[in-house]
Amino acid sequence: MTKTSCFDAAVEFCDRVKEDPLSVLLCVEQMTTSASLRLIEDQIMAGKIITFVQVHSAQPLSLKWKQPFTIKSPDGREIWGKGTVLDPFAGKFIRRQKKRRIQYLQDLLGNEKQMLLAIVQFKGIHGVQEREIISFGHHTRDFLLELIQELETEGRIRVLEFSPLFIISQTGIAFLCEKILSFLGQFHEKHPGDVGIQKEKLQKRYDVHSRILTLALKHLTQDGQIKDLDDQVALSSFEMALLPEEEKILDRMEEMYLNDKFQSVSLDELQRSFRLSSKRLHKMLTLLTERKKIVLGRDGFILHSRWLDEVIQKVRNSGKRELTVTEFKEMTGLTRKYAIPLLELLDQMGITRRRGSTRKIL
Repeated sequence: MTKTSCFDAAVEFCDRVKEDPLSVLLCVEQMTTSASLRLIEDQIMAGKIITFVQVHSAQPLSLKWKQPFTIKSPDGREIWGKGTVLDPFAGKFIRRQKKRRIQYLQDLLGNEKQMLLAIVQFKGIHGVQEREIISFGHHTRDFLLELIQELETEGRIRVLEFSPLFIISQTGIAFLCEKILSFLGQFHEKHPGDVGIQKEKLQKRYDVHSRILTLALKHLTQDGQIKDLDDQVALSSFEMALLPEEEKILDRMEEMYLNDKFQSVSLDELQRSFRLSSKRLHKMLTLLTERKKIVLGRDGFILHSRWLDEVIQKVRNSGKRELTVTEFKEMTGLTRKYAIPLLELLDQMGITRRRGSTRKIL
């Protein structure tokens, strides 16, 4: 069992406490140790004065949520109050976060379901792992799963993983989404010529688990607030600032792809042909993709959207239910080298579905 020497609690004192911090003897089950109490705030509940405190014990203790304890005078002769453990592993109390901490402690005074939701909401954008939940209380995994399923059904949390458990509150996801939108706005203002910002940089900025960032970006993409550019993201309303010469390059690149239909030129060759840096080439290709002029396939091949639409129409108007590679080659005039990756792209787009050596036309 994990031990702690700093925890938050609710205490009902026998007399009004005046000292802060307060030196006491802490009695938990059969264990007695000296401790220091830092007062957070008094609350009137059910006609009683309950004081939220942070306790620093001289010895590490094995504690759980809602575990009772007794506070005595330093000499052990008088009982000064009775307490209940709320957060066994409280972090350092920060005055500017007092309002949030008090709300958290009030929620922890509730039942098991309220306790679980309180923990997840307090953790914010970082979510909660199974080991944290198990060590916090005295509940089994099966019991926690029931609570989690109820909270997820109510739309209050999202389960990121079931084994081991990893959950986050909907308010945490919403908060992260707001932060990302605000930051993207600032980024575009400072870097109007950049395609977007690297997802990796967002990860480092907010120091969140990759699953949490992916979920937040998925929400924003589905809501139409951002555009997902593979390893980068940008606001949907953002349009890159282009120089006149860059617009001309775009026109030339689009014409090249339209004329050549299926382009096998490598990215290195494109860089040399148009004398572009890797960053500027990525910018050009991203713009053409956003304007729906080209489609980037796997293995680095690039297609003009108009030609790809023609291929899709040929497939759908062929009157066939299934298509072999040979039939597809004859239909498009492509060699096997290019027919295979193009069929894989059609699979990816939901036009066809691979079934053994053939493709089912959807």
